[in-house]
Amino acid sequence: MKNDGQMMDIINKLNNSRRNQIIFLSLLVISALVIRLYNFPLDVPFFGDAQGYFWYAIDTSILNQFPVGHSVTNNGWPLFVSIFFHIIDSNNFLDYQNIQRFIGVIFSVLTIFPVYFLCTRFFKKSYSLLGATLFIFEPRLIQNSSNGTPESMYIFLIATLLYLFLSNNFKKIYLSFLIIGIISVVRYEGLLIIIPISIVFFIRFRSRKNDILKYFICAIILCSIILPVAYLKNETMGQDGFVSHISAGPNYYQASIKENNSALENFVTNGIINISKYLGWIQIPYFLFFVPLGILLFLKNIEYKKITIILTVCVILIPAFYAYSRDFSETKYLYALFPIFAILSCPIFKIIFDKTDKKKLIFCLILTGIILSSMIFIVWKSIDYEHYRETYQILTEISDKNMIVNSDFGVYGGEFVYFHWTRLHGIEEFPIKKDQVPELTLSYAKQLPERERTMKLDRTSEPIWKDKNQINDFEEYLTLLKVQNVSHLLIDEKNNTILINDELRSDLIHVFNNEEKYPFLTKEYDSKENGFKYHIKLFKINYLE
Repeated sequence: MKNDGQMMDIINKLNNSRRNQIIFLSLLVISALVIRLYNFPLDVPFFGDAQGYFWYAIDTSILNQFPVGHSVTNNGWPLFVSIFFHIIDSNNFLDYQNIQRFIGVIFSVLTIFPVYFLCTRFFKKSYSLLGATLFIFEPRLIQNSSNGTPESMYIFLIATLLYLFLSNNFKKIYLSFLIIGIISVVRYEGLLIIIPISIVFFIRFRSRKNDILKYFICAIILCSIILPVAYLKNETMGQDGFVSHISAGPNYYQASIKENNSALENFVTNGIINISKYLGWIQIPYFLFFVPLGILLFLKNIEYKKITIILTVCVILIPAFYAYSRDFSETKYLYALFPIFAILSCPIFKIIFDKTDKKKLIFCLILTGIILSSMIFIVWKSIDYEHYRETYQILTEISDKNMIVNSDFGVYGGEFVYFHWTRLHGIEEFPIKKDQVPELTLSYAKQLPERERTMKLDRTSEPIWKDKNQINDFEEYLTLLKVQNVSHLLIDEKNNTILINDELRSDLIHVFNNEEKYPFLTKEYDSKENGFKYHIKLFKINYLE
């Protein structure tokens, strides 16, 4: 009994002692930072969305204004990153990209504080600490934090907004509307959050006329962010970047329905199937044990705080549903739900602790299980940065050759962008604007649009066009390469690219392993002969031979 009493004292101290809370949160922050830095991809250039944000931030830091000629819609993230680019003194573009990554890591780690305090709006501090632990060790957020993309900043702002809005202090509520404006600049769909916040505002203060009048102050604060940014976006991009993009979805499907009556049915079906699939997937490894039952427990005794959470979830799901209806396969559209998953998990902790006397032991077991399952998932779904690093080094070695290469190279499908980064080697005056980057001496056959992405297979008067993924043998493939003026053939050992079919893949592997049988191919580079694990061969094609 004495030991049980001591355990209760420990839990109570954790609930009541600010010092213990600070110590525990500090340990979580240090652990989270170490894990993220351990997975930090040094010396690996950007590809994907991160490179667009990078160049926008570079140009902004040079021009000190919104740059023209960029396709970046959500410019809040690169604008923030550009502030730090001002203070970097380096001529290596990778240093700038690592800073961009590191800012994302910092936002990811710092989000533990608004998530924890948000949980305390609903539950005891001990349960909230475990909820914050669930959030900070979520493996997808750990991996995403160093991508150089705005998700970490977006999630931080969402959690902060909810915490401030659920306050009884009107100064914090005013600040929450300011954050809505910032959120919408970071990701334009963030503007939709004004819907649940406004609904709950009037529900909460419906009996207090003076407080309802304060909503207009909130609206003015929001507009003070939205309107100037919308004007500047319209001047530099030709569109406001908010309403124009939110309305793009309905306009897209209205046009699709006119062409195909089943477009709406496919839209709904794809959306339901994919969002259900990805909602389940992002709860693995450990939210799956807490969230489903936690939802049922959370929905008891509905009041304005819970209504806020429910409506926010609905709004977050709208752009995700739109993306998944178009068969986008990235889970990042649902990452803003993770702070809410942390809240929904807390009721389960309450049940567990209420039904046991061994609270200290259970607390430690849950904590250990969270960290261990997160690490296992990271190892299981680890990003092969060593592959990317080697690929970049290999392509750097061959980038000085004046050639045109096949664009379907690459196990991961994105390595060709590394050829572009080789243009920045040796530039002592970096940073330079995007339009000042030297022309590529190395060209490559680009993915061509729809009809042009095909090839003429015979020399008859009636051309026969065929999709590239329908090319079944190496001979046909060579014909395509010739049409595209490709001078060199780049093949990797496994050729796992999804850009070609299995038949052609088998032929290319045969070429790779039996180069002596193809006298019209002259090998100019072999990565394995140059000390790399990742095996790539470069051949010059002699079409005349």
